[in-house]
Amino acid sequence: MRRLQPIAFLLVFAAVAAPFSRSARVENGLRPAVLIEGDKTWTLEERMRLYKVPGVSVAVIKDFRIDWAKGYGFADVAGKRVTEETLFQAGSISKPVAAMGALKVVEAGKLSLDSDINTVLRSWKLPENELTRKSPVTLERLLSHTAGVTVHGFPGYAAGEKVPTLLEVLDGSPPANTAPLRVDLTPGTQYRYSGGGYTIAQQAMIDVAGKPFPRLLAETVLAPVGMTRSTYEQPLDPERMKAAAAGYRPDGSEVPGKRHVYPEMAAAGLWTTPSDLARFAIAIQKCVRGKRCPLSQAMIEDMLTPRKEGYGLGLTIERRGGAEYFTHGGADEGFQALLYAHKTKGYGAVIMTNSDAGFRVMPELLRSIATEYRWEGFVREPERLAKLSPQELSPLSGRFRLDEDSVVVFTPKDGRLEAHQTLQSDFELLPISADTFVRRDEETRYMFGKSPDETLQLRIVALDGTEKNVPRLADEVRVPSESIEAGRIGEALAAYRKLREANPSNPVVSETRFNQLGYGLLGRKETAKAIAVLRFNTELYPDSANTWDSLAEAYEGSGDKERAIELYRKALDLISRGLRSSAIENQVVRTHAVARLKALGVEP
Repeated sequence: MRRLQPIAFLLVFAAVAAPFSRSARVENGLRPAVLIEGDKTWTLEERMRLYKVPGVSVAVIKDFRIDWAKGYGFADVAGKRVTEETLFQAGSISKPVAAMGALKVVEAGKLSLDSDINTVLRSWKLPENELTRKSPVTLERLLSHTAGVTVHGFPGYAAGEKVPTLLEVLDGSPPANTAPLRVDLTPGTQYRYSGGGYTIAQQAMIDVAGKPFPRLLAETVLAPVGMTRSTYEQPLDPERMKAAAAGYRPDGSEVPGKRHVYPEMAAAGLWTTPSDLARFAIAIQKCVRGKRCPLSQAMIEDMLTPRKEGYGLGLTIERRGGAEYFTHGGADEGFQALLYAHKTKGYGAVIMTNSDAGFRVMPELLRSIATEYRWEGFVREPERLAKLSPQELSPLSGRFRLDEDSVVVFTPKDGRLEAHQTLQSDFELLPISADTFVRRDEETRYMFGKSPDETLQLRIVALDGTEKNVPRLADEVRVPSESIEAGRIGEALAAYRKLREANPSNPVVSETRFNQLGYGLLGRKETAKAIAVLRFNTELYPDSANTWDSLAEAYEGSGDKERAIELYRKALDLISRGLRSSAIENQVVRTHAVARLKALGVEP
C-alpha cells in the first residue's frame, strides 16, 4: 500500500477523529436553557444518574448524513447495555412516519387528503353527528390534529393483559382501555392533539391497501428510507426482542413486564433506533431540496406546511431566530424520544431514552448538540450577570398580576430576585442589566419599565418574540389563588363564586380549571386544600361525573377509603342516569371509577 504523506495522513486522521471529539464535547456540554458566565456544564453521565435514566441513544445529523451515533448506559439494568442497534419505542414519533406512509398512499391514488374519511373506511365507520355533517373528517384533518376527534393518547397494554383488536380500540369496547373515538369539536376549526385521529387513519390505510399496517409501512416508508431496523410490529417478534430496551419509571423502577404493547400502531407503535429516525429526517431534508425521496417535493412541502398551532401533517414546525425546524416528541410507557431537524440545511438530532424521565435529560442534551454544531437560532453565549445593589433591586420588588388568578411575587435577595408564582414552583431571576433579568430554566427575558401612566410594569418576552405586559398589583388587591396558598379556603371559594356570578363562562371558574387546581394541590401533598377545591367543583358542577370521580380520588389519597368508594359510586350513578351529554367523557370516568373500585376491593 502506498504510504501517505504526513499532511495527507493528518487530514485523514482529522476527518476520522472529528466526530469522536465532537461526541466527547457533546457528552460533557449539557446545559440549562440559559447558561450564566462562569457556570459549568454537565456531563451526560451525571444527568442520567440524577434523573434515574438508565439508557440514552443519540444520532447526530450533519450535511445530510449521520455524523455519529452512540448509546449510553443500559438498555436493561439486568446487564444489557445500549448500543447504536438497541431498539426503543418511539411513542408519538410513530405519527410522522405513519403520516408519510399515508401520504404515499395518497400519491398512489388510494386515499384523498380532503375527502370524507368514511368514504374509504370499510371495516369500521366513524359515527356521524351534527358536527361531522357540518364539516367532514378528512385525512388531512386527522394528520394535522384538526379533525375534532377524541382520545389524546394511549397507555398501551401491560405484559399479561389482553390486547384489543384495532376495531375494539376504535369503539372503546373491552378489552380496550380508552374511550371510543368520536368527534366532539367541529372538524377543521381548531387544533387538538389526538392519537385517536391517527388510529382512524391507520384503519383507513389498512382498508384501502388491504395489508397489515406493519407491512404497509415497511413497504411505503421504512424500506425506501433505509430504516432497516425499524418495525411497527406489536408485540415484537422474538428475534427483534433481543435488541429491545426495557422501559423504566421516573423512580428508576422497571415497567412491569419491561414494555407495553400498542395496537394503536400509527399513533404509538413504532420500534426504532435514533439512526433510523435520523435517516427519516434526512429523507425529508433531501426531499425539500428536490432530491430523490419517498414522496414528491410538493407533498413533502405540504407535509411541512403548518395548519393550526404550528402543526403540519405529522410534524410540528418550529421557528427559532429565523430558522425553520421540524420536530416531534414521543412518549410510551417507560420510553421518551425527540426528533429535531433543520428543514433545509441538513442538520439535526434524534435522542431516545428508556425512561419516563427522559424529558428531563433530552432538552439539555439537545442544547449541547446544537451548541457544538452551531445550530441557527440555538447558539447563545453565556450571559454575563450585572451587579445590582439592594437599593437598585428594591424598586422592582412586589406583586405582578400574570392573569386574573395568577400572581408572581419578586423579592430581592443576594443581588437577584426570588420569584414565587401562586400555586407554582419558585424560580430565580438573574440580572443582566439594571432592568433586564433571565432565568436558567427558560429562554425568557423579564424586562422592567414604565407603563404609559408612569407606573412600573413587567414585560415578559419569550424566545419566539411573543411578549406579555404584566401590571404591578397594589398591596390590598388579592386574587383567589393567593388565599388558597395562605390556607384561607373559604375566602378563596367565596371570591371564585363572585367571579362565576359575574361571568359563568370565565375560564378561571370552569370545571376544568378547578380540577387542575385540585390535582395540582394533590401533587404538592396539600390534600386538605385539594379536597376543599374539588368538593367546591362538585357544588358548582353537580351533574358532572368527572367532578365526583376527582373528589373520590382525593379522598382515596387521603386514606378515607369509605368516602372514596361512596363518591366513585356517585360518579357511576350520574353516568347511568345520563345527566351529562358527553358520552366520551363519561366513558373515561366510568373506566377510571370502575378500576379504582376494584382496586379498593369492592364491586362497582
